[in-house]
Amino acid sequence: MPLLTIVPPMPGAERRFKPFVDFVQSCGWETEFVQFTWNGPQPRFGSTELFPQVGAQTAGKIVMGFSLGALYAHLGARQARHLILGSISPFFLEDDDEPERWMISYRAGNALIPADVLVGEKEDEQMHRRATAVRDFYQTRTYTVVPDTDHELWHPNYLHAIKSALDRISS
Repeated sequence: MPLLTIVPPMPGAERRFKPFVDFVQSCGWETEFVQFTWNGPQPRFGSTELFPQVGAQTAGKIVMGFSLGALYAHLGARQARHLILGSISPFFLEDDDEPERWMISYRAGNALIPADVLVGEKEDEQMHRRATAVRDFYQTRTYTVVPDTDHELWHPNYLHAIKSALDRISS
């Protein structure tokens, strides 16, 4: 069975992601999580310390991240085989309309990796601008605006969009 490597957005995500793992396994995929050494209850705003940990565990793999996990995948999994980035949420240096933002550029990723970029239809305008910027960064990409969804990985439409990406990747 193919393997999906999941980049967790926060400490403890493995427990919260159990329904997602069950879903991915029902699609015929095995799963594993990137294992982080977390410094505190959540990542510090603007910290890049997790990116090398992601890179060390994702080379040559199919990698998925949602929200902060998508940021870590985008900027850390620079040698992945394929990325699935769901609702990438932190504010990049290029987001000039956000007063508090990470002082990192989305352009620090690897544009040569094939990527699926997803964003919920009902997410705010900033999320859509960020998703299209990240989409346009990748040379080979699929872009999906997930109908009737907000920032919610568990929504049936979001799960359907991820299944479509997994089916396309495995074929």
